[in-house]
Amino acid sequence: MVAYHILFDIDYLGIAQIGIHTLPLLIFQRTIGALFLLLVGVSLTLSESGNKDGYRRHLRRGLALCAVALGITAATWVYPHEGFITFGIIHFIALATLIAPIFFRFGRRNVLLGLLLIAAGFFTAGLETDSPHLFWLGITAPGYAALDYYPLVPWFGVVLIGLFAGETFFPGGESRLRVPESALTGSLAWAGRHSLAIYLAHQPIIVGAMLAYKALAGM
Repeated sequence: MVAYHILFDIDYLGIAQIGIHTLPLLIFQRTIGALFLLLVGVSLTLSESGNKDGYRRHLRRGLALCAVALGITAATWVYPHEGFITFGIIHFIALATLIAPIFFRFGRRNVLLGLLLIAAGFFTAGLETDSPHLFWLGITAPGYAALDYYPLVPWFGVVLIGLFAGETFFPGGESRLRVPESALTGSLAWAGRHSLAIYLAHQPIIVGAMLAYKALAGM
């Protein structure tokens, strides 16, 4: 994710032409997003294991993410304004956190539901409407554009497959995977525990550094 955003920012800020919309980089970007949301589903499954607070746990986390998402919308409205984010990946994760608990009961059947939602995305992607209020669902008004956009259809399907993966590989919160401990896995585990902070911090740092470079280079 960080690597892709570095490439995107270099292209967007006009430092160099990366060809960010070429097929290889589009596949790279979509793969990163899919893995990110697959892990959201797995994490929600783990969060539910031994949960004594019921839905309140997910409600608190979902609402906290909603607040973060609103902050992202406000920040991107200020800069760069054009293409400001109204339903990016954090907005999506906030909504997914609030509605995913409804699907816990379906267990491994979530993989089928997820595949159906992903398939539905091939149809909604080409739909347009005069209403400006359905963008979160995946149906946009003409001219809608945003720097980051992850609508409910098809991306909630990936989260549902993540729920299935969580049930399969972490039944009852116990891992069936055996990963040897090392400095690398320890670093990855640390990054996983602080993924939201990394997500929120890395873009301002990267963009700030690149703007400073442009100013010093007279670009």
